[in-house]
Amino acid sequence: MLAISCVQSPPEHSARLTKAAGLARVSIVCPKDLWEETKPAERSQNKVKAKTAEIAAGPQAGRGLVRVTMTGTNLVAYLKQLDSNAHPSKMNGEYPNTASSRRVYDALAPAIDRIKAASSPDDPEPEIIIDDTIPDKA
Repeated sequence: MLAISCVQSPPEHSARLTKAAGLARVSIVCPKDLWEETKPAERSQNKVKAKTAEIAAGPQAGRGLVRVTMTGTNLVAYLKQLDSNAHPSKMNGEYPNTASSRRVYDALAPAIDRIKAASSPDDPEPEIIIDDTIPDKA
């Protein structure tokens, strides 16, 4: 018997992956526990290479936030993992990290959709902030 796992991806998911693949680098600022819960496991087919650094200075310091920096192709792998966990088939039901994965996917998706081509080589890399205690996020 063959088991088939289906995902109920949002309709824009494929285009989002294509756009993410073209990014040189992106930073995600989020609570450390949220990253730990949603990052793909080492044994996952969606391997993600990312640099993680605790935010230790500035207005975001002391909040338990980390800056996760990755390439666009690693963002694609992360989005695939998030999609799988955030939008499981009704047959499979939810996973222990479905709510966390959905929260991250729902924050990343519109931010990726809004990314425009750099107007100069000095433009900063895209940064996506996930912290519900900050009222005005970029």
